[in-house]
Amino acid sequence: MVDAGPVDVVLVFPPQTEARLFPYLSLPYLAGHLRGLGRTVLPADLNLGLFHELLKPGPLLRARDRHRTADGTRSWYRAAMAETAIENLERLRGHVLTKEGSGSLGPARAVRLANQAVELILEDSFLTRAWSGLDVLDEQVGKVGSLGEDALDEPTATLRRLVRHTLTGARPRVIGLSVAFFSQLAPALLIASWAREFMPDARIWLGGQQVMLRHEELVRLSSVGDSVDALCVTAGEEPLAAALDALDGRTPEDEVPGVVRIGGRGGGRDDGGRGSGGRGGGEVLPVRMTFRDTGPPDFAGLPLRSYVAEDFQLAIVSCVGCYWGRCVFCSYGNRSLPKGAYQQGTPKQIADAVEATVLRHGVDFVAVVDENTNLRLIVQAMREVRRRGLRVTFSTRNRLESVLLDANFCQELADLGCVLMSVGYETRTQRLLDRMDKGVTSDDYQTIVDNVVGAGINLRLSVMGGLFDETQAEAEASRTFLQDNETRIGIDVLQLMVAEPGTLLSAEPGRYGVDLDRSGPLTANPELNYLGGRHGLPMTAPGGAGRAESLRRLKDTFETVKPQGNDALPPHLRRTEGGVTPIWRARLRPWARPVPISAADALTGGDTRSLLLADLVWQQIFALPREHIGVAEEATDVLTARTEPGAKLLGRLVASDIAVRVPLTASLVARSSS
Repeated sequence: MVDAGPVDVVLVFPPQTEARLFPYLSLPYLAGHLRGLGRTVLPADLNLGLFHELLKPGPLLRARDRHRTADGTRSWYRAAMAETAIENLERLRGHVLTKEGSGSLGPARAVRLANQAVELILEDSFLTRAWSGLDVLDEQVGKVGSLGEDALDEPTATLRRLVRHTLTGARPRVIGLSVAFFSQLAPALLIASWAREFMPDARIWLGGQQVMLRHEELVRLSSVGDSVDALCVTAGEEPLAAALDALDGRTPEDEVPGVVRIGGRGGGRDDGGRGSGGRGGGEVLPVRMTFRDTGPPDFAGLPLRSYVAEDFQLAIVSCVGCYWGRCVFCSYGNRSLPKGAYQQGTPKQIADAVEATVLRHGVDFVAVVDENTNLRLIVQAMREVRRRGLRVTFSTRNRLESVLLDANFCQELADLGCVLMSVGYETRTQRLLDRMDKGVTSDDYQTIVDNVVGAGINLRLSVMGGLFDETQAEAEASRTFLQDNETRIGIDVLQLMVAEPGTLLSAEPGRYGVDLDRSGPLTANPELNYLGGRHGLPMTAPGGAGRAESLRRLKDTFETVKPQGNDALPPHLRRTEGGVTPIWRARLRPWARPVPISAADALTGGDTRSLLLADLVWQQIFALPREHIGVAEEATDVLTARTEPGAKLLGRLVASDIAVRVPLTASLVARSSS
């Protein structure tokens, strides 16, 4: 980064989250509004920047060496993963940084291998630590924030250098951190403590989804009181603009709307009138802006072609909140229920956002990433886009709702460019849908799937389990629906229901037949979701399955449903037409390796009758019978078939792109013929 300062605002998207497909939209929408007012803004996606810094030889070599010194399958696998990433690093960085140069890996494998390599480096880092509650998180942020760079783990030290370089180069008046996911909370508070050290005179704000949900708890944390000036509990456009006006002396600072101001800092720092006289003191003044007052997102300053995706894509939103808003488990939707809380754009406004994004940046795919897209509104907007002579493909996020019963409507969506639709799927049981106030009819589901897929739109489901007092029979019926449609759908995520703060479920659990434990640690989905996903209160339903049984049911769904609509589907799970061609000799792809016998003992119990083969891209280990398959004497990456069944096994490996066929020598031809 060159010296960009001084600037009015640095907008930070902190680690640690998997949201690296395209820029998280809080930064470009806030930047667009503030720049429209003549303010200078530097967007800093440190979640992506840290990824780029870790995907380098040094961190990978150190990760490899760390695991090489340990025994067991786990350590061997991680060392092999790091080694494979090192060997392919030029191609990995070529694709991630410029969307070019993935070579024989191809974009899909390059993205998967790059993600897995960086996660290997992040293992055991403070940035990926699981938190049982905000009190523990607060204590550890305070301890780690006081450490020098040499005492930090490598990813955390790298992040500290990025923060220092970003802030000292920009010299901002205001630093805003957008905290969308629970996994970003501890890193964000750590960044805030460093920002206070590097830029003692700057105003430091926290905002985003997690702050809106948890500000009443956050305001009591020492790490917040020591480093943060304000918690923004609304959309940030108007509050940030007002804060800059206050710094210019145009308006009193205590008249900035949409924020909880923090006072009473320690360390002898003079607040200069910033505080409210006590933590969280003062009334939160209402904002007057609506979504219709905002313009298109402005992505300038973000490394748009360096996001961790297979291709170049950007996103927009068409609304703030959810027009339905009543699903009792949805913290985002439930905040939309008060009058005026849900706001949607006009067809022209949405078309303007699409047009600006496409023409400025040359993309041909735009993700519409609302919590719940109003599909009729999107159709009107995309008609306008077509009238302007633009052709763009797009995706939506919505419920399985009744408008999709109209096959002609689905076909028009597809004709206008809709290629992907992401929907939530909880159950096929209407009584459970009614209890969660989902607002959809389970008997409509099959017709909707037929219409959407029949129109050529890829349908992707987010599957939820652990629903109230769901019975085993009801869980099986929901799974059967997925199995019956597995050739036509994809599945993005599986998760157990969580009672997040701010939801109807957490406010009135008894109304929905559940009990919440408010005395102990938070619960999440660490077995299924990145860094646990959503965090909330432990929940039980009298007479229902416990968490262990609900998790088992969901894992059964993962094991038995093979969704063919997923972009990232392991090759051995893809359905192919016709039989397998027997192959007698095959060379493993660079991302596949035999597991040494010494490392395989933990899995085989010392039984050497099987050759274990690791596919490092798809994170699979296969057992191949040694009586049928062997390793060539002259090359450890060449497998040979000893029998006809072995030749068929090699044929399956080649069909799955784990290996490629190697021509037989004359002696091997004679052996295979016999």
